[in-house]
Amino acid sequence: MGAYLCIASNGVPPSISKRVLLRVQFPPMLTIPNQLEGAYLGQDVSLECHSEAYPTSINYWTTERGDMIVSGE
Repeated sequence: MGAYLCIASNGVPPSISKRVLLRVQFPPMLTIPNQLEGAYLGQDVSLECHSEAYPTSINYWTTERGDMIVSGE
């Protein structure tokens, strides 16, 4: 993705140029640094997930039952 400049020239002045902005839509790619986290009952734990997507993805964690995990729960 990014800006590109196309220049056309055939030896007869003037040369012409146009700038185009290219955006490539792609599904999310995920990386999870630690795929196994452990904690004692009542202990705080942080879950980390990195995603790359265009358009930007909406990221959240769920339990095995499908319930969304909200920060602090």
